[in-house]
Amino acid sequence: MLQRIQTVYLLAIVVLSGIVVFSPLADLINKADNLFYLVDFKGISLVQQTGNVVESRVWGLNSVSLVVPILALITIFSFKNRLKQIRFTVINMVFIVSFYIFMILYLWPACERLHADWHLRIVSAFPLVNLILSYLAIGSIGKDEKLVKSLDRLR
Repeated sequence: MLQRIQTVYLLAIVVLSGIVVFSPLADLINKADNLFYLVDFKGISLVQQTGNVVESRVWGLNSVSLVVPILALITIFSFKNRLKQIRFTVINMVFIVSFYIFMILYLWPACERLHADWHLRIVSAFPLVNLILSYLAIGSIGKDEKLVKSLDRLR
């Protein structure tokens, strides 16, 4: 199972997605009122010295962020059925793209409402890396399937 390259790609997706779940994604800065907001798994929070105050929740973004590593793990352990692996990886790619859609849907109105400028952190680029890794995993799974079919013809 671990000797296959697609497993390495899928494990990298699990690790990067886990980092995305628990790290801040973006900063919202209101320069006029000198306010700093943080976007993480808790929601959009106003950062204060006494503690963060959650302004709004980001449930859709959280749910998509949690589904991606779980689905990648399920894909790793369904190694005996390569077509199912390809399907799961394509579904995972849809979830990764929907992560960015949800991020835009949450950040855009929040910036307008809070009169803030948004600044993405490097962690918000990890889903894009996951998308590339998913594509590479699909290619590797397809090569394995072709190899198995060619060996079946020789029997």
